[in-house]
Amino acid sequence: MLLKFNKQLTALAFLTLIAGGTVPAVATQAQSPAEQLCRLRPRINPVCTVLVTATIGVAIRSGPGSNYQKIGAIPYQHDVNVRVTKSSREWVKLADRPGWIYFRYLEMAGD
Repeated sequence: MLLKFNKQLTALAFLTLIAGGTVPAVATQAQSPAEQLCRLRPRINPVCTVLVTATIGVAIRSGPGSNYQKIGAIPYQHDVNVRVTKSSREWVKLADRPGWIYFRYLEMAGD
C-alpha cells in the first residue's frame, strides 16, 4: 500500500522544523569545546586564529593535557593559529609550531 502525501502539508511541516530550529538527531553531532571555539563546520579547514585571554598568559604543553611537560608560554592578548581535531577535546594544537594550549584561556580572534 502506498501512502499518499499532501505536498503542501509536507512542505509546511518541513519548513516549520527548519524555522523552529528543530533538527533531526541524526543530523547533529556534539562538538567538543575546542571545536566550538573555532566555530568549526563540516569539511572546513580546522585552523583558526585565537587570542589569549588569561592575564597571566597560557602555557604551551607538549601534549593535549596539563600532565604533559610545559614547553613554553604565550602572553596575554597575543594571537596564535591553532588546529582543532575531534580527538583534542579541550585542547588545541598550535598550527605553526609544536605544542598544545587549553581552550578556556582563548577566544576566537577577529569577532
